[in-house]
Parts: sequence; structure tokens; C-alpha cells
Amino acid sequence: MSATGRRVEFLARAIVNRLEDRGLVEFLDAEAGILVVTKAIEENFAAIEALEREARQKLGERATEQQVDAEMARIALERNIIL
Repeated sequence: MSATGRRVEFLARAIVNRLEDRGLVEFLDAEAGILVVTKAIEENFAAIEALEREARQKLGERATEQQVDAEMARIALERNIIL
């Protein structure tokens, strides 16, 4: 497992533990809950990376980080994606 994969799994475990501790959800199988949360996190990261690639492609190589962020926000707004 890559370092990013381990971080995503750690984050997923923390989220599942917090949800259960607060009584918001109860997973009969914690590992299943962790897999669901991990998948959701990975899908969200992939969507954000795709937005960033599209923004950088539209703006070109000389774009600043602020310009890229603004373009990502604009694209996300067009597609009803919450950043």
C-alpha cells in the first residue's frame, strides 16, 4: 500500500471511529464501514485532481496557484460540485 493509501485508510478509520463515538452511525462490521469511507475519500480526491487538471489545461503553464484555485472553483460551480 502506498503512503497516500495508508493516509486515506487512516483518515477513513478516524472518520468511522468519530461517527461511531458520537452515535451518529453504528457499523456492524467496522472494516466494512472503513471500506465505504475509504472509497468515498478516494473518489473525492480523484474528482478534485480531475478539476485541477482541467483548470491547469485551460489556463496554461504560467497560471498561478490562485488562478488555478479560482478556475477550479468556477468549474466546480458549473457542475454543482462542492469543494
